Amino acid sequence: MATKQPLRRRLARLTGVIAALALAGLTAAPASADRFDSYVALGDSYAAGQGAGPYADTCLRSDHGYPALLDAVRKISLAGNPACSGATTSTVRADQIPSLDKKVDLVTVTAGGNDLDSIGALVICSQDSGPACTAALAQRAAVLQTALNTPTASPFFQDLLAMLNDVKAKAPRADIYVTGYPLLFEPFAGPAADPINGLTQQLNAVIATAARQADGGRSKVNYVDVSRAFAGHGIGSAQPWIVVPPQLCTASATCGTPTDAFHPTADGYANGYAASIRAALR
Repeated sequence: MATKQPLRRRLARLTGVIAALALAGLTAAPASADRFDSYVALGDSYAAGQGAGPYADTCLRSDHGYPALLDAVRKISLAGNPACSGATTSTVRADQIPSLDKKVDLVTVTAGGNDLDSIGALVICSQDSGPACTAALAQRAAVLQTALNTPTASPFFQDLLAMLNDVKAKAPRADIYVTGYPLLFEPFAGPAADPINGLTQQLNAVIATAARQADGGRSKVNYVDVSRAFAGHGIGSAQPWIVVPPQLCTASATCGTPTDAFHPTADGYANGYAASIRAALR
């Protein structure tokens, strides 16, 4: 009968096998070693950096926006940023996605708010919290409810999904991170604050559902919730990370032009968007 090798000798032999596999490149690299050498940012004004200024072009792209902040991170290299203020899912598909290619390994997307005309509702509600605001919010809530309850019958949902599927087709090896939007107001900050926040929560739920449905295959689609990072920094807080419209401005707020109102400040992009995406990447 064969004699069993001593335990120490067997462990030594196993260690030698593992070392050989490592030299041959057959062991898995740790996740912390991952690099993103070709990152492309897609989306609307929130992806461009509107609200943070100064702006490089008519798309209102800013070096304080989250794409530029992620580019400053070691191991992430921004290869393109066609994000543009006013972009819808349709214009992202037509004008921005063609910039992708098979070399792209990281894509971020922030889009959907303009399809819903969220800013239009905010402008109405910031001027009058009465019946006009109620009607504007109800109209948009109905669109979102259809998207959540019967997504196959919702043009809004199908446009989001088609955009994400186009991203996957053009950048098949990319990790895709789809962000939501922050809650703009602190609770009870005004008559329309909670209804507007509720609308944003519904919008985020639709975006998250579209991301989950698009996930699969070689490209990984991830939803990034930014609302938690912005908590305590909405309009009505001591330190808002949202540009406050002139009619709601106080001495403690970062007040801006009507055009920039309801967009993140530089702090919002750094501590809200960039921080949330970095956490998701880890």
